[in-house]
Amino acid sequence: MAPKILNEQNRIAQREKLLAKGRELLNAFGIRKTSIEDITRAAGMAKGSFYLYFKSKEELFLEIINRFHKEWFMVAEKLVQDTPVEMIREKIKGFIIKMFNSPDYLSVFKYHDEMMELIKYAAVNEPGSLQDLLVLEHETYAHLLRLCGKDLEKVKPGVVHNYVHLLYVAVADKDIMVEAYKSETFSAALEGLLNYIFGE
Repeated sequence: MAPKILNEQNRIAQREKLLAKGRELLNAFGIRKTSIEDITRAAGMAKGSFYLYFKSKEELFLEIINRFHKEWFMVAEKLVQDTPVEMIREKIKGFIIKMFNSPDYLSVFKYHDEMMELIKYAAVNEPGSLQDLLVLEHETYAHLLRLCGKDLEKVKPGVVHNYVHLLYVAVADKDIMVEAYKSETFSAALEGLLNYIFGE
C-alpha cells in the first residue's frame, strides 16, 4: 500500500509544482508568452509530463485564477470575522485596495486582453471551470454579506459581484477608460460599493 500512497503524493506534488510555476510565469509574462515548455522547464519536468495533469495551458491558467480567487476570499472571510462591526467598512476598503495591488491581480490587469481571451476559451471549452468561478464569487459575496449582518434581499450578492467587476474594468480596460482618470474612477466605484453595502 505504501508505494501507491507515495505515488499519489508524488503526483499531487508534481501537479502543485506545475501550478506554482505557471502562476509565477503568468504574473511575469502573461498567457501568450508562456508556453507549456516554459512551465515544465521551470518545474523541472519533461514537456510530455504536463499532459498527465492538464489538457492545455488554458486549463492550468483557469485553475490558477480560480485558486487565487479562493485564497483572497479566505483572507476576506477571516478579516470580516476578526473585525469589530464599527471598523468593517474601512477594513474592507483597505482589503480591496490591497487585493487589487497584489501580484496576482496586477498581472490580470496588465494582461487584460489575454484574460478576456481565456474567458472566451473557457466559455466554449471549459464551461465547468468558468461556471465554478462565477458560483464561487457569488456564494462568497453572499457569505461575506451574511457575516456582516446584511439582509441579502436588500444588499444583493449579484450587485456586489457587478460592482467588483466595475472596479476591475476601471483598472484594467485600456480601450474604454480614460487613463488620466482611472485612479479617481476606481476610488469613486469603490466608495459606491461600500455605500451600497454599508450605507453612506
